[in-house]
Amino acid sequence: MRRCNIAMGLLALMAAGPAAMGAQSAPAVDVRAYRFYRAESRQTLVQAFVDVPYELLEASATGPDAQLRYGVVVELTDQAGQQINQAAWPGRARADLRSKGASKLEILDFAVPPGKYRVAVIVTDSVSGRSFRSSTDVEAWSSAPHASDLMLSPSMRLATGEDTMPRLGEIRRGNTMVTPATRLRLTPVRSKAYYLLEAYAATADSGSMVVRVLDTAGNSLVSSRPTRVQIAAGGSVLKGQLDLAGLPAGRYRFSVAIEVAGQREERTDELVMADFEETMRREEARLAAEKETDEGYFGTMNAEQLDEAADPLVYLTTSDSLGVFNKDLSLNAKRQFLIRFWQARDPSPGTARNESRMQFYDLIATANRQYQERGGSKTPGWKTDRGRVYVKYGEPIERLDRRSATGNAPPYEVWRYQRGKELYFIFADRTGFGGYKLMATNDLKETQRPGYREILGREALQDISRWLGIDLFRDESGRGVSPDS
Repeated sequence: MRRCNIAMGLLALMAAGPAAMGAQSAPAVDVRAYRFYRAESRQTLVQAFVDVPYELLEASATGPDAQLRYGVVVELTDQAGQQINQAAWPGRARADLRSKGASKLEILDFAVPPGKYRVAVIVTDSVSGRSFRSSTDVEAWSSAPHASDLMLSPSMRLATGEDTMPRLGEIRRGNTMVTPATRLRLTPVRSKAYYLLEAYAATADSGSMVVRVLDTAGNSLVSSRPTRVQIAAGGSVLKGQLDLAGLPAGRYRFSVAIEVAGQREERTDELVMADFEETMRREEARLAAEKETDEGYFGTMNAEQLDEAADPLVYLTTSDSLGVFNKDLSLNAKRQFLIRFWQARDPSPGTARNESRMQFYDLIATANRQYQERGGSKTPGWKTDRGRVYVKYGEPIERLDRRSATGNAPPYEVWRYQRGKELYFIFADRTGFGGYKLMATNDLKETQRPGYREILGREALQDISRWLGIDLFRDESGRGVSPDS
């Protein structure tokens, strides 16, 4: 988070991840401000969002390490054009996000006394030198309003005892985590409109609230029943959600009307419902971009999924290093542990993608699909002997697969690797249900099964010896062992 002093308040700037895209046909920097009131200081708190579409920027290079780099300048002026403050900071992102239609949301918070102000933003592409400008006007209230501006969001959730920190792309207002957007854009698969505003009253009172959705002609398409609301002395936060599944693609007005002590106050905002085909394209790009970051990968997991993500880490470090992670940690503590664990192993920390994490969990997923034991065993694939070797070393350069072994030999597999020296692993299934166990290996980090020669039998040992080009009839001391034994 970047901070700088500003007259009568504080300007805080922070990256909040990809924002909801606007409805305009051509990309443009977008600025949106929301006002909240504080009676004790007679100041208007302003929270402004600056949406920077990556489509405006050019990549600094080509290849997987290509970056988008830009500079942001924000200037706050009063009605007379007098500059109150100016802030500037750099930004960057992976170049592949440009083609996915992603953008970045910068968040500004400041407080001002009564008056009219302008928030002007200049975004300059570091490669092309092109600048993109946008601004919005803000009028700070001269007297206490009955309600704040209406803030619409694609997602809101309550902070709980275990999960009190905002996730990637969220801000916190009171006990609510909000995913901000300059304009709310709904889709057929993300059709819930979340709303939040503050209602103000000098003394505690009660009233009613009605939520509506109107078309561009002002016709009411959706209307809720009047809901009773309680407003505490000084003010209360009013929030809720409305599922607009089935609403045709287009632009709409979202209205929240509050009536308290015979006084009616209405706040509105615009929303867009996207069409189905566009939704599928953007949803695919959004999920792909989000999953590539450590925060995004672990940010959507519940407690059980986080535990499952932590369990295989024993293949990468000692159990002592993982001792601080336990099932009793809070949801946020588990997420932060895993994020820090993988950030410390990121081979390219200057990019959002963590190749080490992606490769590791891809191996885990493959091991679970291919090596889970059949029958009554519930052991996941990564915990089996074959799964463990696969996660540690990846795909072998060669395999010998004898599922229909001859003679008395059980089904067996032999894997060969080249890791400086040649490594081999011999597995056998004595259960008949895919329960392959490690029989023999020249990997000093693994343990051979005593009596594996008797388990495999003479014909299997001859077959494996020919394939590996070694003599498995010799014991570890180099003495010969009879092929007939």
